[in-house]
Amino acid sequence: MKTNYRMTRDVAVVADYLGDAVLIGFDFETAPQAGWRDDPRAALDPHRGEIVGVSLAVSAGSGVYLPLKHRDFDNADADAVFDYLKRRVFENPGVVKIAHNLAFEAKFLLARGIALVAPVYDTMAAAQLIYKEEGHFRRLADVGLKTLAKDWFGLALPRFVEVVGLGSFADLDPRAQPTIDYACSDADLARRLYFLLNDWFQANIPAHENLVKGIESPVALFTARMELSGFQADAAAIAAAAAVCQERLGIYQNDLERGGHRPVRVGKNAATNDLKAYLFSDLGLPVKKRTDTGKAALDEDAIKQLISHCREQGLPAIAYLEAISAYRGLNKLYKTYVLGLGEQINPATGAIHTQLFPLGTATGRFSSAAPNCQNLPAGPVHGIPVRDFFMARPGTTLVAVDYSQIELRIGAWFTGDANLLRVYREGGDIHAVTTAAIYGITLAEAGDKSHPDYKARRTVAKNINFGIFYGLYPRGLQDILRVKAGQQLSLSACEAMIFNLRRAYPGLVPWQEATRQAACYCETVDTALGRRRTLTGINAPEPGLQSHYERAALNHPIQGTAADILKLAMVRLEAGLGERPYIKPLLTVHDEIVFEVETPRLAEAIAWITEVMTAMPFPGFDVPLAVEVTVGQRYGSLVGWEPGERGEPEN
Repeated sequence: MKTNYRMTRDVAVVADYLGDAVLIGFDFETAPQAGWRDDPRAALDPHRGEIVGVSLAVSAGSGVYLPLKHRDFDNADADAVFDYLKRRVFENPGVVKIAHNLAFEAKFLLARGIALVAPVYDTMAAAQLIYKEEGHFRRLADVGLKTLAKDWFGLALPRFVEVVGLGSFADLDPRAQPTIDYACSDADLARRLYFLLNDWFQANIPAHENLVKGIESPVALFTARMELSGFQADAAAIAAAAAVCQERLGIYQNDLERGGHRPVRVGKNAATNDLKAYLFSDLGLPVKKRTDTGKAALDEDAIKQLISHCREQGLPAIAYLEAISAYRGLNKLYKTYVLGLGEQINPATGAIHTQLFPLGTATGRFSSAAPNCQNLPAGPVHGIPVRDFFMARPGTTLVAVDYSQIELRIGAWFTGDANLLRVYREGGDIHAVTTAAIYGITLAEAGDKSHPDYKARRTVAKNINFGIFYGLYPRGLQDILRVKAGQQLSLSACEAMIFNLRRAYPGLVPWQEATRQAACYCETVDTALGRRRTLTGINAPEPGLQSHYERAALNHPIQGTAADILKLAMVRLEAGLGERPYIKPLLTVHDEIVFEVETPRLAEAIAWITEVMTAMPFPGFDVPLAVEVTVGQRYGSLVGWEPGERGEPEN
């Protein structure tokens, strides 16, 4: 296709080009701000980078580029450009704003005080919901604009470094056609992809078009707010923890090297050949695990097996093995959550701005990186309270709002089990009901906190409830209760519990069987809103592979619907945040959203957030939703919030 890409500095020319278009592709070129030109990452950070040009497209093969911050050039007036585009495009509810990686553009606009409003369309999110090949959805690595341009249009677009070289986009001459072509092609191709992707959805998975338009694209706007805000970091506490870790690691390493029958070279990761020789030759411990090449393994699982062996045999080497395990655990903590978090503090803001991926998991739940905030230890590890490194800014309070028992509520809705539904519709205690069922006791006894068995029984019931919809078997339940509840039950006891559970919730097994059968027939499974997961191995001859996909068939409808509900809440929250600048979303972890709220508006903010998040998520979902709210100054030290409180509780 012949293209007509041009550069202009005149807003009037842009207005003429846009005409009355309502489907507009757009893209920003960015570069480091003046004080950050030596930082290669600054161009991608709205706190250290800036928009140097805007491209717009309203028809296939056409586009205009507005240079705003090119060096040694008479650029367009940036304020005039954004004032016009804010009214005509970005905050115009009558225009569909189309971009590839929409959260990136949205962040840079928020940094300028402009909030994109729906309708929006993120072609990168859409591309992750189509097949790369039959039965396999595209991964994040498969949805770069240049990859899609080649796959869908046969275009070999130049890479950024081929156009820019070692400098930044601001160094380029905006009059040069290669500069114009590079900028405009991004906006043009995003708009062209909009039509192709929607055609694909309509022909293959129509529900995914609704997901992209109604959930994933507007969620990108909420994601942009979280990434832009970031979580304020306590650099001093991180530095102090680093010093403590270094001292302890030195002591551990010295003890390991000198604490055996002979000197041992342990190394940084406690996995040297000399250490293996000491354990397996000098001490005569059995090799419990081998590498793919047949050598003795000494990974975490191997150490655990050796510790179990020594405990069973009463061998004194258990103390040495436990010291290895402790050393490794502390070393991992140090590298991942102390050094790692310290390296991620943004020098311009003093905050940690994790990168969030709304489609980072097969179920549609978020993942994150740089750093991975989905796996932050909930409590102190080796005495280091990692979550307390994250704190509220002055004058604000952290508010974490977590959906309560969301998977159980969704499972009750899917199964239609009358007893499960009754518990939630009447505001009952599901763990007490399950306790009564599996132990054959009255509900009153199950809920009696003074009973000597109350805690142990309830712990078992909770662990059963968390796996209730995913297929419980006696041996699997026995393992779960041993590891997570610290209780060793016989197989017959576990079998009796499962029998009692199924009798108490008779809708459970029919739903599981129907879901498995449908999944085996279709080799796919959907959430309540049609988010699809392919199950290409569910009919495989290998029992292990088949079992894996059968679990996924039961897991995806529930966890995927939980992801849909959380994201729908984000869409509703985003619609109201513009008029509530005292609320800033910071992070999402599993079924939780963390906010930073101006302390004087705390009660008001919590009431609104709670109302939005507990609203009926979609027509037909008639199980009441509930949230648990905790507040405080540090993420690791939040305390429960009770309705009616007005200020910030003391931690």
